[in-house]
Amino acid sequence: MEEIIAVGTDEAAMSAAEAVAESEGTVQTAPKKRKHHINQQKLWDNIWGWLFCLPLIIGTCWFIYSTLIMAFLLSFTTFRTGGQVSMWECLAHMGDYIAKDLTGATNAFYWYKALFTEKVSGMDRVTLIGMGIELNEMGAYLLNTVFYMIGIPIGMILSVFFAVCMSRDIKGGNVFRVLYYLPCVASAIAIVYTFKIMFGSTGVINQLFGLGNFHWISEGVEGAYTWQNLTGAPISTNAFMMDPYWCQGFFMKLVIVIMSVWKGLGGTIILYVAGLSGVNAATKEAAQIDGANGWIIFWKVTMPDLYPTIFYNIVTSVIGGMQIYAEPEMFMNSAYSGGNVMVSGYVALIYKYGINMKYASRGAAYGMFLAVIIFVLTLFQFWLDSRKKD
Repeated sequence: MEEIIAVGTDEAAMSAAEAVAESEGTVQTAPKKRKHHINQQKLWDNIWGWLFCLPLIIGTCWFIYSTLIMAFLLSFTTFRTGGQVSMWECLAHMGDYIAKDLTGATNAFYWYKALFTEKVSGMDRVTLIGMGIELNEMGAYLLNTVFYMIGIPIGMILSVFFAVCMSRDIKGGNVFRVLYYLPCVASAIAIVYTFKIMFGSTGVINQLFGLGNFHWISEGVEGAYTWQNLTGAPISTNAFMMDPYWCQGFFMKLVIVIMSVWKGLGGTIILYVAGLSGVNAATKEAAQIDGANGWIIFWKVTMPDLYPTIFYNIVTSVIGGMQIYAEPEMFMNSAYSGGNVMVSGYVALIYKYGINMKYASRGAAYGMFLAVIIFVLTLFQFWLDSRKKD
């Protein structure tokens, strides 16, 4: 009881002291937050940094984002390059230039519908062997593009192999890096015509492997060969060998894949060499002490540390592979004719209708569809990456 009375007395005394201090203005207030002084050097560094980035930001917004929006809007119209209506007038009065179907009825999605319904005619007709399904024009060109994507995993495997070899302490390692990188700085035109000569009917490849006058490349669909024409073999009933698209077209696309892998190998090797320099040496030494062989160290230590570089290369390679254009067109001399169904990639359709035939709105629709494909593939790769991290 005495303790309770003592506690109450102390609390009363403290309250009285606080009241007196408050009346005398001696109560301590919470200290005010001190203002942080701006670091002038850091401020100027940021200003100069943004100034140097400004041209890139403006260029990206104007030449990429704004054109992407304009192309998307034009894909719903009947705008043609070289016509009496300018692009700006078409966009300003878009309601008056909405696309129409063959009956004259307004159909804003007419060009997108044409993507899936336009047939390949005459010598350009493509049928899926064994299925009897006739591909439309977009399907045939898209199939060529997918074929070229085969070079991505081949290039990845070869570049990792050479990068690992070059990262070892061997004499002349820097010389090999320069030699492998030279194709990256060489002219694409020079490389294409070099391969055309090498894989010609009398080229070094046929002479090296004793293939006689095997025709790897033809100068157009009309000059395409079946298996009988290529080898002189008896007439075959095999649908693959009798169809120029699948027979001659296969070998032509194969040459382009080989050339693309060889041309892009050097740049990818340099990236992997840089990635290998960041592999944790202590972890490798610990694995060696534990008795792990070189193969186990590569898969369990090197590859996980190299994964960010591999992921970057895969993403950029897929984006670039879906946009292949120059090499097939130069191989077939069809850059000004709007593509060739034997080898041309999907981008050739954008040129064919958007520029060559001056159906800019149709070319814009093809471009939008390609953008969607690339966007979906990139999202899928990032989704796989997130699952791996989880």
